[in-house]
Amino acid sequence: MNSLFKSISPIGLLLFGLWSCSLDDAAPVLPINAVDPIPMAKEFYTQEKPKQVNSSFRIQTEQEIFPFWAGAKIHAGGRMLIVPAHRKVQVRYEAGYLRRFVFELDERGQVIRGGMLELAGKELEFLLRNEVLLVEGFLAGVKSKDLTYLWSDFVARPLDGIQADGRVVALQREGGGKSRLDAEALRTEFCIDWYWVYSFNGVVVFEVFSHTTCGSASCDSARSADAHDACLDDGVGAGGDGKEVQIIKDPSFKETAADCIYEKLLSINGFKDLASKFEGLGTEFDVLLKIGTTKSVTANGQTWYKGPNQPIEITFNVDRMNRSALEVARTIVHEMIHAEMYRALNTQGLEDSDLSFKETFEVYTRQFFGVEDIHHSYMADYWVDKMANMLELIHPQLGYLGLNDFLSPWAYPAGIPKDFYKALAWEGLKDEDVRAWNNKTAEQKDQIEFHIEKAKYGTKSCN
Repeated sequence: MNSLFKSISPIGLLLFGLWSCSLDDAAPVLPINAVDPIPMAKEFYTQEKPKQVNSSFRIQTEQEIFPFWAGAKIHAGGRMLIVPAHRKVQVRYEAGYLRRFVFELDERGQVIRGGMLELAGKELEFLLRNEVLLVEGFLAGVKSKDLTYLWSDFVARPLDGIQADGRVVALQREGGGKSRLDAEALRTEFCIDWYWVYSFNGVVVFEVFSHTTCGSASCDSARSADAHDACLDDGVGAGGDGKEVQIIKDPSFKETAADCIYEKLLSINGFKDLASKFEGLGTEFDVLLKIGTTKSVTANGQTWYKGPNQPIEITFNVDRMNRSALEVARTIVHEMIHAEMYRALNTQGLEDSDLSFKETFEVYTRQFFGVEDIHHSYMADYWVDKMANMLELIHPQLGYLGLNDFLSPWAYPAGIPKDFYKALAWEGLKDEDVRAWNNKTAEQKDQIEFHIEKAKYGTKSCN
């Protein structure tokens, strides 16, 4: 194990033991007080940076990142140097973020390695309070599952994006999904969104919004440490405004049949608990409900996690809203479960239930690829019965008597059965190639399809 990490205090070792893994006991290394690491780091930076190809699109669009040597801090008995990493650009971070140049030195005072370390995933106060411990741990190969780490060279070319859970992260503009704008234009007047893009075995798993940069002709390249300089980004970012979290209804959603169905669902045990996770000061995410165009024209709805301090956006397909009220209710429940999974995975103040969910969800990320496959596989295993209960409870408010009277003579002589609601819960899952569906027999699948077809005869009215 790296000798640098062996000098961490027992408290620091205990903290990292709680975060990730246990560490071997080690004898402390004597400090090298005779060598000033700052001149050594400056010399290393001056020699190495010209060798690094300055072709990073991040640098082209976000401006050069430079060390603010006056703010350098010496740690670990002179074997670690942490230097603020500044740049001249207007930026707005949506969550806690810390960027530093880091230099590791050996016992002789020679620089072993140097680069830029970016940390995200916790409140800024936490990152600053534990900055030294986090950097020491990273250099020793110890990473927390609650944080995002990105190690790059001096021109922001990624060198190590592997996370504690094995995923690989990259910082990409607009999630990498939009057409590239001219880099010079972005440096002058345009703004651009940046996302942490997480992948596993080369397949993108999910994206998290990081920050927005805005270039401007007024942001000249003069290096400055003036905290009042609107164009100075000192690599310390925080998000959140302490607002009350809520479920927001877009004008497209208000006073529609879907809105009426949603309000009735709030009286149902199970769904009421789902919605409560997004209301009040104790939660971290808004949910935005809207009706519009979905990415897939055949989808009943879609849920989009846009990043910390951004609403989790649920869009109900405008072309699929003319279904029965019970079918629409199922879609609302289905999409709210997606939102709940995004919330539990990304919330900072984890409750026991959130921790339990994250541990279980990790198993699914190792078995399935892509957000939809992971979510739907988990939903099929853990939510079908719960969804069925909600649908059975809400049905009396959405035309149960009329549908039962219609179906009793030819489909359900003994009345609408429980299996009808369980089958309806499979709508939105059965066509997603989930394991639980594939494991069913042909007879079981046919029976589920039989029930789903009957839901189409229900009333479309919410009143």
